[in-house]
Amino acid sequence: MSDQPPRRPILKLKNPPPLRVEPPAPAPVKAAAVPSVRWKCKPCGANVPLTGDEAPTDSIRCPACNARLGTAEDFASNSPRVRARRIETGA
Repeated sequence: MSDQPPRRPILKLKNPPPLRVEPPAPAPVKAAAVPSVRWKCKPCGANVPLTGDEAPTDSIRCPACNARLGTAEDFASNSPRVRARRIETGA
């Protein structure tokens, strides 16, 4: 015979553990639709964030220069009389 010891047998499991089946991932939550119209302050040119959650009588001010641009109701009307320019975005 040889100088090496005999090889050990490979052990096998009689009852392997059950396969873990992961539940399917939930569908991703769609982000809220970005408004297709954004506004820019006429005096300074800064972007004016409007969320649509403002009360109609809330005064909208520029975050950069603090200029009063109008009320939320003015921004929502078809022909707004506000101190801001409309920026159309592709949507």
